[in-house]
Amino acid sequence: MGRPLKAKRFFAVFAAAALALAGALFTGCAQEDGYIEYSLAENVYVDGERLPTYAYAELAADTDAAVREAERLLAADGAESDIARINAAEAGQPVAVDGRTYALLSLCKTLCEQTDGAFSPALYALSDLWGFTPAYEGKYTLPRPAPDEELVRQALLHADFSKIELRGNNTVVKTDGQTQLDLGGVAKGYMTDLVAQRIAERYPNRETEYSVQIMSNLLLAGRVHEGEKERGYNIGIYDPRVAVTGSIQCLFLMNTENVAVSTSSDEFLFYVYEGKIYPHIIDPATGAPASNGVISATVCVPLSVPYAGACADAYSTAAFCMPLTAAISFFEDLYAQKGVRAVLLTQDHRYYTIGYPAPERAQTALKNGEPVLLEGKDYAAAIGSSAAPPCAYTYADAADARDEVIPCAEELRYIAQVTELSK
Repeated sequence: MGRPLKAKRFFAVFAAAALALAGALFTGCAQEDGYIEYSLAENVYVDGERLPTYAYAELAADTDAAVREAERLLAADGAESDIARINAAEAGQPVAVDGRTYALLSLCKTLCEQTDGAFSPALYALSDLWGFTPAYEGKYTLPRPAPDEELVRQALLHADFSKIELRGNNTVVKTDGQTQLDLGGVAKGYMTDLVAQRIAERYPNRETEYSVQIMSNLLLAGRVHEGEKERGYNIGIYDPRVAVTGSIQCLFLMNTENVAVSTSSDEFLFYVYEGKIYPHIIDPATGAPASNGVISATVCVPLSVPYAGACADAYSTAAFCMPLTAAISFFEDLYAQKGVRAVLLTQDHRYYTIGYPAPERAQTALKNGEPVLLEGKDYAAAIGSSAAPPCAYTYADAADARDEVIPCAEELRYIAQVTELSK
């Protein structure tokens, strides 16, 4: 997890736009004291009453402290961070870590197993080989050939999270001194969980409603209050091909409440070389940037799931590292088991949904108050707006998905445009 958790200012503007509360500004306490951009929306409610200004200010400062503390613990290149100390340790050397770090590493064990290895936090050395660590800051978009195959193969031998052992009493031991951790695919979501914990500690046994954003991760507790009325949140999904489509948001989630939401995209940090996009998300199976046809994955995890924020973050990362049909099957199982919903955009400019009704049933579901996914024209009609954002993606039935995803003409135009800009 290079500085800052693979969310550098280089692409922070785009990452923050990956998920936006549609139809309203995300106003509130926006902090940038560290590298992680964090906001707690100002409309915080406790037992149905909005917090007064002074109480909100205290809460915002307290939750910001929780984020900064986690950032110091989890940054791979922080001189004294827990992760940097683990990375620097020799094989067999015990490393005592903070309880929050230990809890996240324990969760990563579960997530790695649950995704059959598609999510792995042991890929720092591979990220470095491909030029996505802090040593390459300012050069991330430069076209470049792949690193030597033998170097990738050697790095893969050590990129094994099973070589990280959790020995109890917050102690971590590596069985391979060359194994290097990078928590960029899970840490920002975990930070939203820590914010939620801090709020729960501040208001124990009370009903709290609020929204938190950390880069491309949202945690939405409760509902939106509009005077005496309440409704679910409306969320716009950022279009990773806005450069050619002209649409900042391509799809919209409505009736969203009590969930953690994360989007991973190949547009946040990437380069193009010889007509191919190389995203910063490394596939643990190949040791190379993910190349399975997915260009964006948005995942909604109910807050009833422990560490929902971290799970959403890891699941959206894992979606890039699975064949398309496997990713769809994975989310179908998660929806059946835990109510997890997902939206996948692919290089042929189609979109697949798991847990949301098909477009022909969306209006009925919307009237029934169910979570729905809408294209721009339908979203505009639902909120009574005359401005209908275009959608450059075509709905596709998950049953018709194939692992071979052939880039469409608009995708090729995007790659050509980015190639030209990078010269």
